[in-house]
Formats: sequence, structure tokens, C-alpha cells
Amino acid sequence: MRFIFIVLLSLFFISACVSSETSQTTTNNPSSEKMAFDPKAAANTRIQLALLYLEQRQMQQAKENLDKALEYQPKSAKVYRIFAYYYQKVNEDEKADEFYKKAISLNRKSGDTYHNYGTFLCAKGDYKEAEEAFLSAVALPNYTRVASTYENAAVCAEEAKSNKKAIYYYQYALSHSPNSNYLNLDLARLNIDEKNYDAAKLNLFSFQRASPQTAESLWQWVRLSYATGKKASLNKYSKQLLGEFPESEQALNYLNNEHYE
Repeated sequence: MRFIFIVLLSLFFISACVSSETSQTTTNNPSSEKMAFDPKAAANTRIQLALLYLEQRQMQQAKENLDKALEYQPKSAKVYRIFAYYYQKVNEDEKADEFYKKAISLNRKSGDTYHNYGTFLCAKGDYKEAEEAFLSAVALPNYTRVASTYENAAVCAEEAKSNKKAIYYYQYALSHSPNSNYLNLDLARLNIDEKNYDAAKLNLFSFQRASPQTAESLWQWVRLSYATGKKASLNKYSKQLLGEFPESEQALNYLNNEHYE
């Protein structure tokens, strides 16, 4: 499944010494004055370290930092959300679900939490609950990652074998992110499946205007040409597919006559 997770990984290197946690109480000497310990900043540092360790697949170190973050901020929805993501990565679904629910209970205005919880639920096959979580995210007035959430909702709808919903959500994702031109290929594929041939043609022309042809775009042209009985077009695009992308999965699909399905 092609899902987008929102983890907000810092792009900057964070020292493992976690220097922000070592400050002590201040003295009367301004030159030796240090800032008081900031549990929120310390927890954020630990979260970022945990995400870096997760990226490197160092699970023990990731959990150690998340344990510290939770110690510093036991009522932080963000800490619980990232901890839930950790439990997903180590396949502890019950704990992941528990931590997502705790994160939501602490902050019902976090679109990122609803987004990731929906992705988690969909991966488990809980499609209705996943859709509800995605829609909860996009309904929040200050949520900005709307396109990613609609795209995940579309992917989930496909998993649930609900093509009409998937088309609806892909269209919304594209509306909120017009530069995500690849979504036109998802729409073309589904519109062909649903026999919405005029819509599929528009999707493919839209993709073609903004991007060079790919194996996938040519494959969808092949499928559309066959479905609409356009023999000349079928011959044109199949030759282009085999000539430009002979080793692609799409070329193999054509040679195996999968466009007949």
C-alpha cells in the first residue's frame, strides 16, 4: 500500500548527548547563568532522536528516547502519537492502537494524529474506522496536510474495493495539490476500471501536459485504447511502451495480455 505517514522528522543532526537536558538552576552570577530545565524542549529532542533511530532501524534506541520523552511530557499528544508510530513499526498493533487513542484523547485538534491513525487502521483492514479518522483530520480548520490525507483515504478506499470512493478522494487530493501530477494516473486507472472512459482520457491528457510519458502512463493509454476499441491508438501506445520501457512491469503486463482484463 502506498501510504504517507506524517512523522515530522527533523532534517538537522541532533547530538546524542542531548545537551538541552543538562541545564541546572541559575546562580546570581550572570556569566555562569544557565537556563532552567525545559521538559517540553527535552521531550521534543528525544522525539527527534527516536525518529532518527527509527529511520536507521535501531528500535531499542528509539524506544529508550521515547520512554524519556514520555517521562518528560506524560500528557503530550505528540509523544503518544510518535510512540504509536514506533509500535506500528515493531508490529505491536494493540499498543499502537492504545497510544493513538490516548493521543487523540489528549488533543482532538491534531490532524496529524487522525491522519496516522487512519493509515494504521487501514493497514489492519479496518476501512470504515480509517475513513472516519481521515475525514476527522481534513475537517479540522487549521489542518494543512489535506492533500496527503485525501490521498491516503483514496488508497484505503482502493484496498476496501470501493473504487468510486477512491476516485472521489483522489480528485480531492489533486485539487488540494495540483502539482501532484502522478495522481492523474491513479484516477485514469480507476476510471478505466469503472468504464469512465472520457474521464480517464482527460486524466491522461492532464498528466501528459505536465510530465513526460512513463511506463505507467503508456500502460493506461494501452488499457484505455483497448477498452474503447481504438486499434490504431492501441498499436501506437503499445509500441511506445515496448520501445521505451521494455524491462518494465507494464511492458510485461502487455506481453501477458493483461490489458484484456
